[in-house]
Amino acid sequence: MENEKYPEGHFTGMWIGIGVAIGSGMGVPMAVALGNMAFIGIGLPIGIAIGVAIGTSQEAKYKAEGRIRALTEHEKGQRKRISWMLLGTILIGALVLLALLIIN
Repeated sequence: MENEKYPEGHFTGMWIGIGVAIGSGMGVPMAVALGNMAFIGIGLPIGIAIGVAIGTSQEAKYKAEGRIRALTEHEKGQRKRISWMLLGTILIGALVLLALLIIN
């Protein structure tokens, strides 16, 4: 475990995920406490910012120790496929939202 190498972007992605989870958990109580549901989304950007900061610092630390490796071709392909799937999901969601707005 001491000499394990991690793929590039591993810690940044992990901490962004943790930040999103914590931020979501922060936004809901904040919105309820302030009595304004518009604040429900404020936790996400805060969590993402904290996650990026921590993840980037972890990534730099491990890179300095030589424990970050370049992505393999398989990993690059996987990330590309996931990115396209996410983009497709966002586009479908936007189209459904637009359709619902037009219907009403």
